[in-house]
Amino acid sequence: MDEDNKKSSIPSDKVKLFEVVKNQTLSKLIRCSWWESSDAMEQCGIAQEDVFSLTAGPVLLYFQSGLVVGAASDPAQNSVVVWVERDDTGYVTDEPTENDTDLYTISALDNQYSNSYWSQIVGQNIKMVNIIKRAPQNALLAELQNEVGVELVMDNGKKFILSHGLHNNSDDFSVITESYIDRRLLENLGWVNVV
Repeated sequence: MDEDNKKSSIPSDKVKLFEVVKNQTLSKLIRCSWWESSDAMEQCGIAQEDVFSLTAGPVLLYFQSGLVVGAASDPAQNSVVVWVERDDTGYVTDEPTENDTDLYTISALDNQYSNSYWSQIVGQNIKMVNIIKRAPQNALLAELQNEVGVELVMDNGKKFILSHGLHNNSDDFSVITESYIDRRLLENLGWVNVV
């Protein structure tokens, strides 16, 4: 994989990476939280089963091939950003997220801090990737990328979104299902299929 594909960037710059992950099996989905699970509930004001989805911090997608992809929010671009943590050629990013001792890991399959939906995602192959763009709400946002989501559709039809504030109209990163999208945002969102 070329160097440009490994660096953190907006989803539309990652089409080659999405082509690589298409048809691959997602073996693990790990949220790297700024807080321990129990603290995240208090800090973020969220329910126990929503900690995986709504805590603060990036997510890592592990594939059976050995590829590990990271995702987070970049408020400066009003977008989700995606990068390669590790690939099957032996490449490892300079500062792997999974080695960051300030972050706490929460699995999508955690019985306490996640919900049962994620068991229908992990272990499935990725069938399709869509980028969700948001119409800019002001002149300042019109200058930015506004790629506020990456929707991953699995081969069993289940889907999830790597989201930049779609759950609460903020700059917060979340890993959600479509039902979590703030309904007031829907009319300003557009889905673009990339692979």
